[in-house]
Amino acid sequence: MASATLLSSPSQAASDVNIGRRFNDGLDSRYSVTSFTSAANAMGYDAKGYTNGRSANNTFNDGIGAAVLGLFGHSNAGIFQTDEGPTDAEDAILAAGTATHVVSPYANLRFVSEYFPYLEVDDMRLMVLAGCYTSLSDSWGNFNDAAVSRGVDSVITFSDLVYFPATSSGTSISLTNYSGNYFWDRFGYHAKTGVTINTALSRARSDLVAKEGKAGGWDKYAIRGAVSNPAGVRLKPAGNGEPLNSQPLATLPFTAFGQLTPTATTSTEGPDGAELTDVTTAEGVQYRQRQDGTVLDAVGTPSTEGEVTLTAAQARAAAAEFAAANVPGFGTDWRLTADETVSHIEGDAVRLLRWRTVADSRDAAREVTVELDRRSGAVVYFSAAQGTADTAAFPVTAAQAEATARELTGDHTTAATVTADTWHASRWTVTFDRGLAGWSKAPVPDVDRVEIDARTGKVLSRTTA
Repeated sequence: MASATLLSSPSQAASDVNIGRRFNDGLDSRYSVTSFTSAANAMGYDAKGYTNGRSANNTFNDGIGAAVLGLFGHSNAGIFQTDEGPTDAEDAILAAGTATHVVSPYANLRFVSEYFPYLEVDDMRLMVLAGCYTSLSDSWGNFNDAAVSRGVDSVITFSDLVYFPATSSGTSISLTNYSGNYFWDRFGYHAKTGVTINTALSRARSDLVAKEGKAGGWDKYAIRGAVSNPAGVRLKPAGNGEPLNSQPLATLPFTAFGQLTPTATTSTEGPDGAELTDVTTAEGVQYRQRQDGTVLDAVGTPSTEGEVTLTAAQARAAAAEFAAANVPGFGTDWRLTADETVSHIEGDAVRLLRWRTVADSRDAAREVTVELDRRSGAVVYFSAAQGTADTAAFPVTAAQAEATARELTGDHTTAATVTADTWHASRWTVTFDRGLAGWSKAPVPDVDRVEIDARTGKVLSRTTA
């Protein structure tokens, strides 16, 4: 039987249900459930968290009339595993569904498309599908399309592998606040301040990179919804969904934060516990500033229509110019580690550029990310994060790191990918990608990632997707 933690709130409050568990392969999303449930309760929701999974039928029924439904764990395009079954074929699955998926042919599988359009989940303000590839389409359908067609205001999905902690049986929930669990813990923290879904995701992403030196796929979020501005939905104050809201104005180009006009400031806690100043501007940009005056991150609004005017090369040049103007020490000696198209909001045309400092030919402990609107040239996301390591040292070899990871995981056959960088320490990251596993009709990714201290050989973390 699934275990439930009920956090008391007034009975008339809008409801919030969150579901996760420690899966058989070790993926542990329980902290995401408990932290987000606690945040929702603090915002005034009647919040309930299930930390040992939930059947497909119960998950489906939980969504009816709920203001917020959050699923955290294993998934793939069009499917989300909400619990383990006695066999893989009996795993509990919530699938997106299509127009032909009216009734599920399986006892352990339900469809979002089974909800009656604009009735049973029309009051849902937010649906979170926190797992791998949930924004993509498959024969099971597309979660964004299915939820929007049923009237959900805002849906958060992901277009890439995303990582949660991988733990051994009996591990305390309190010991798992890292990787994806940390991302959702920070999302809840920011949502409690009253910011939009987009800002809460952006800041949680910045915080995770600052803490761990990598986003773990959580930067590849997509926000869709039945309202006109799903990225602008706020969870605070607590309430059910809305029929309509207005489109925001796209951010105009700016070259430095000093050009913006502050209209409000508040104090907030940063990823390392230090106090930050949260600045709201007349131009619609929000940024968080450290006590030394440098900016940790900033969030704007991309355009969603019009002609794309910048090539990828022009976007790269503009992003580099912005970084040089706003990041002390940024220069041509930084390595470009990402240059790709991303999409967070329907209709946007955004280019992501990421740079890392380099030490001994390996990525070092500073990172800058810029997302640029290729229509206007405006920066719509920016972060400048830094680890605590001031030197790089790799006395532990790649082969030794791989051997340690194989001993930990028990995997002696899957080909390993081994990479090196420095953040809070010099480290090796060993990844085993085994492809898909689970029920043959609804398989999910099976990937292990082990971080090893390159100075001592100690295992720093184990995560899984």
